[in-house]
Amino acid sequence: MLRTLKIENFRTFPRFSMEGLGRINLCVGTNNCGKTSVLEAISILTARGRPEVVWQVLSRRGERWYDDRGPGRIEVDVCHLFYGHELDPNAAFAITARSDSGAQSVQATLVERGPEATDAQERISSTQASLFEPGESEISVPGRLALRLQWDGPTPLEQQLTISRRGGITSEALERPGRRREDDAPPARFITTEALSRDEVVALFEAIVLTPEEENVIEALKTIEPAIERIAPIGTDRRRYFVADRGGIVVKLANSKQRIPIGSMGDGIWRMLGIAVSLAKARGGILLVDEIDTGLHYTVMADMWKLVRDTAARLDVQVFATTHSRDCYESLAAISRSDVGTNGDVSIQRIERGKSSSISFSERDIVIAADRGIEVR
Repeated sequence: MLRTLKIENFRTFPRFSMEGLGRINLCVGTNNCGKTSVLEAISILTARGRPEVVWQVLSRRGERWYDDRGPGRIEVDVCHLFYGHELDPNAAFAITARSDSGAQSVQATLVERGPEATDAQERISSTQASLFEPGESEISVPGRLALRLQWDGPTPLEQQLTISRRGGITSEALERPGRRREDDAPPARFITTEALSRDEVVALFEAIVLTPEEENVIEALKTIEPAIERIAPIGTDRRRYFVADRGGIVVKLANSKQRIPIGSMGDGIWRMLGIAVSLAKARGGILLVDEIDTGLHYTVMADMWKLVRDTAARLDVQVFATTHSRDCYESLAAISRSDVGTNGDVSIQRIERGKSSSISFSERDIVIAADRGIEVR
C-alpha cells in the first residue's frame, strides 16, 4: 500500500504531498482544488508510466483533438499534464510514493527526439502539420520533441512517445512496434464521475460470474434494492442492439417473472455495481473513484463504505476516492473506529488550493470530528 505521495509540476500542482495514507483514503476539498488530479497521478504511478494510461488521463477530460480533414486521427494534448500548461523543452513532472515495499516514482520529461524516430513517425508529424487551420502554427520549441516516461522501481522502465508538431501524442505513437509493456504492474481501476461504461461493467461482471465475488456483488446491490435476487449479462449478439450506456445486464427481482434491464433501476444501482465489480477485479492493487457518492442517497452510504472497507481488506485493495459531500465523510466516520491509533485503515485528506500538502485526518480524528460536528471538507 502507498503510505506517502509526492507530486511535482503535475496538473494544478507545482508541488504537493500527502502523508498518513491508509487502506481507504477519501480526498475532500473545494471545486478545482486538484482532487481528481491526485487520482490521475496515482493511476500513472501505479501503471508505471504506461503510455496508454497517460492517454486515458488526457482523454477523460476531453484534452484531445480529432482531425477530420485528412485520414482522421485523434491526438491527446500533452501540455495539460504539466503545471502551467506549457510545452517547454526539458519540462518535467514527477510522481513519487513510499509504499510498504519501498520507494517508487514516475518521471515524465520533454526531450528532443533522437535519430531512432522512424520514417513513418516523421510522415505522421508532417501530415499533421499540413492539416492546421489558417492561423494555426506548430509548437514554438526547437527540435523534435518526445515525452520520455521513466519508472524507477524494482525493475526500472523507460519509454518514449513521439510528440507531433502540433504538440500532441497520436494513437500511432502508442502502437509503435516493439514498445515495452510492464505486465506485472499491480491492477488499478479508475471510476470517473460518469461511472463505468456498459462494456466495462459487463466485462468485469463476466469475469467474476460463478465465483464467491458474484455473491458479494449481489449483496452490495441489495443494500439499495433488497428485492434483487440475481443479475446476469445478456448475450453478446443481443447486447449490440442496446445502445444505452447502461444496457447489457438484466436483474431478477423477488416475486417477479420479468427480467428487468439494470438501467431501469436508477443511478444508485449502477454506481454500486461499478464499485463492487471494480473492487473484485482490483485484487492486490488500487481502486480510484472520483466522486464516490455520485447517484447514492445518504441513507445507503454507510453500507457502501462497509462494502468498500470489507472487500478492500479481504482482497488487499487500497482505495482512493473523492467527494464534496458531508454525508459521504460522515458515513465513513460511522464505520470507522475511535479506538485505533494514527495508523488506522482510514484517512481523510483535505486538499486546499495553493497549499503544498494535504491536511491528513486519521481514523480516530474522523470519528472525533463527526461526533463533535467539526467540518473537515
